[in-house]
Amino acid sequence: MLMRSGKAKPPSIRGRLVQSLLWISIVFGLLTSVVVWYVIAHEMGELMDQELREAAEIFHSVMAIQPDLATHGQSATKHFSYEEHLVWQVVDAPSGRVKSRSHKAPERALQTTPTEAIAWTQDGQWRAFTSVFSQRPGQFLVVAQSRTERDEAHAEVVGYTLMAALSMGLLSALLMNWRIRQELDPLAALGQGVQHYDPLRPDTAPKAVPRQELLPIEQAIGDLGHRLAQRIISERAFTSHAAHALRTPVAGIDVQLALAIKEAPESIRPRLVRARDAAGRLGRVMQALLMVFRSGMEPQRQDVDLRQLIDALVFHDMVISIHQATPVNADPDLLAAALLNLLDNSHRFNAHHVTITALQEGPDTVLRVQDDGDGCQPHTKARLQQSLQQQAYGEGSAMRGLGLVLADLVARAHGGHTVLPDSASGFGIELRWPAATTRSAG
Repeated sequence: MLMRSGKAKPPSIRGRLVQSLLWISIVFGLLTSVVVWYVIAHEMGELMDQELREAAEIFHSVMAIQPDLATHGQSATKHFSYEEHLVWQVVDAPSGRVKSRSHKAPERALQTTPTEAIAWTQDGQWRAFTSVFSQRPGQFLVVAQSRTERDEAHAEVVGYTLMAALSMGLLSALLMNWRIRQELDPLAALGQGVQHYDPLRPDTAPKAVPRQELLPIEQAIGDLGHRLAQRIISERAFTSHAAHALRTPVAGIDVQLALAIKEAPESIRPRLVRARDAAGRLGRVMQALLMVFRSGMEPQRQDVDLRQLIDALVFHDMVISIHQATPVNADPDLLAAALLNLLDNSHRFNAHHVTITALQEGPDTVLRVQDDGDGCQPHTKARLQQSLQQQAYGEGSAMRGLGLVLADLVARAHGGHTVLPDSASGFGIELRWPAATTRSAG
């Protein structure tokens, strides 16, 4: 069933689940990064401090073997373009001056006095370790690492962890989306099965893919369809019997009223005429109901001669013109029931001439009924058209009689619909349904 226009599209279960998985992946990645930042920050600090200490020991051993490196300026005569993760200085303790340093080490001493433990410099920008030369007690070695370098190492660890966590999360979301699609396919198939389910035809009952969650739904739909079918069968039988039982008494009432009109005084004849008209209309309703329930709303298609069909029906003194430009393939009983009520509506609204036209428009057969009666206001016609589109036949809708409802039901039984076209005068209605050749080809 198509959604009614103007209503917002309901949220999708699959879309909501995928959106939730995506947000969970993002939050998981962020939380993982925060945890990594706090958990391994301490371990990373210890590892870098250990690296600092071991580098200092290496530098100290080399400079102890080659004292010239510590006393004759920089250790290299040429500056190479490379990233120096550690810097070193040889500081003269009494004067606090730098005796020798690496290329990227600052010119001022990072530490003016040796310390036993690794510590931050006074400006907080360097993590330094000092080692005193045993041969030269007045000098000591400083090996340091900048805060920028340490922060960059922390950031790389967190960044790579975040990227890995988000990548795994997004990959998991894609895999879960694929699995969700697969698991929701049986639900979509069940929905399509319900859409084509006819309770009066048990062979059309929806069959769901075996899933524990869908079995109760399938059983509930089957039980509901069975109860609905029983109710429809009972109502059809009752209405058919009631219409058949009322047909003979109504015909007798019409005969008696005809005789009474001839014998009655002139003063009461208008009332008797109105009573006979009402009885005649009741008879035509009974006839239409008999036709509908004889066919059971299941169209038994055959080529219909509109003139022969109309002549077989009993109407008022309206002039009925028929223009059949194309073969009409339809159920004659259903079509007769619809036309009977539409023509009765035209008579009730003071029509004297009705034109019935059958033509072909594209793949559709169009049966148009146009009268010259009172018609209706544009806003009323718009409400009627909306009720027909939405199949709103009950209380609160614009529908007030059986004619339009029955015509729409007959058109839909043939796989079509009804349209209320604009007309300069009177009232018009079109019954449209796919032609027989189109249906068989499909």
